[in-house]
Amino acid sequence: TWVLILGFPRSGLAASIAMSIMMLPIIIRSADVVLRLVPGNLREASAALGAPQWRTVWQIVLPTARSGLTTAVILGVARGVGETAPVLLTAGFTNTMNMNPTTSPMVSLPLTAFKLVSAAEPNLIARGFATAAVLMLLVLILFTAARVLGGRPVGRLTKRQARAATAQSARDRVRIDALSSSANRVPQEMS
Repeated sequence: TWVLILGFPRSGLAASIAMSIMMLPIIIRSADVVLRLVPGNLREASAALGAPQWRTVWQIVLPTARSGLTTAVILGVARGVGETAPVLLTAGFTNTMNMNPTTSPMVSLPLTAFKLVSAAEPNLIARGFATAAVLMLLVLILFTAARVLGGRPVGRLTKRQARAATAQSARDRVRIDALSSSANRVPQEMS
């Protein structure tokens, strides 16, 4: 409604602005949860090493939370794909194909599916179900992309990071064993 009050005509551009505004709370809330899951000791370690706060956020927090943030954005978009009412109010409805999204009313996929399914002709009903199947396939693709891109939980190491951590642990173990064996020899020499 605010998009229309601000003077945008009913168009695809107005619908995209309205949908972006509607998806923001979903994305922000999910991103907030993901950013809170980043371990505090990573931030503390970065601060202890003297890194400024912007560098901590840019090089520590965001890479750690990247998969969760990607998931938040994709799920927000998937949620917006199925919205019908705001698109109807801001994009309008037309029976013709409009190739310019900035000038006149457009057709949305959910509303087209509804209009076709509620028609009396069996051929149009079949097209309506096909349209609904395309919409469901689009949402399925978005959810799959969210699962694939965001499949690594926050704070979990990649394979390369895990190999590096294992190698470092092995080097540390050798060093600790060397220190402990030299510490055991000193008391024996004193007696």
